[in-house]
Amino acid sequence: MIPAVVAVVAVMALAAGCADEPSGCNAKPKLSSAKGEKRPVEIEPSQRHPGIADSKLEEALPLPDLKAEPVEKVLNHLRRETLDMAGVIGKTDDGECDREVVQPRGETVRCTVGFEGMTVPWLVTSKGMTSGSVGVFSQDFVYTARPLKTVHTAQSVYDLFAWERGKNGTTEGPLAPVDPRCDRLPKVFTAEPGKNTGYFCQDISMSCTDGVQRVKRFDRAIHVDKRGQLSFRA
Repeated sequence: MIPAVVAVVAVMALAAGCADEPSGCNAKPKLSSAKGEKRPVEIEPSQRHPGIADSKLEEALPLPDLKAEPVEKVLNHLRRETLDMAGVIGKTDDGECDREVVQPRGETVRCTVGFEGMTVPWLVTSKGMTSGSVGVFSQDFVYTARPLKTVHTAQSVYDLFAWERGKNGTTEGPLAPVDPRCDRLPKVFTAEPGKNTGYFCQDISMSCTDGVQRVKRFDRAIHVDKRGQLSFRA
């Protein structure tokens, strides 16, 4: 009888262990076994939308007077766009253009704006003059502007990736972010529009086959589009 009792106790203990400690596909990912290079900067997922609030931008760079010269208005706009691209309030200079900005339709002018010691060039393309809103006889200079080089900050990248990982508010289950990380980025850096920056962020990719869990660090290239907006590409 004694061996039978011992056998029953052993089975109960095994059952309890299975209930308390999920294994295989149900187990939490073991980061120590994750394949791939671990990026050095830990990112805390967040539901706070990144970027500069309009009120903060207005406080940093008030709009010029309606009667201001067109070049002053253009440069104020480019400074605002530069701050928005950088994602944080920083020091910008007055900026300058290589010639008069008011040009015939289709003509371009190169302007530059400084941000925290970096030079950000813009190409301003004229769309001509059009009737303005300050009186019947007023005219406004209409144009488009695109960056020839973009500027970014480490903090803006980290904030954006934190939001990308945490915006859905998932903390548990297969969709929950696991150990998001990024490269240690320069405090301020420039990039080429429409290209990858050469830096990466990463999260964890998990798969399970026949009860065997596979954990991999999944790199996402930090990409800049032609307008200077950041994204993370697989």
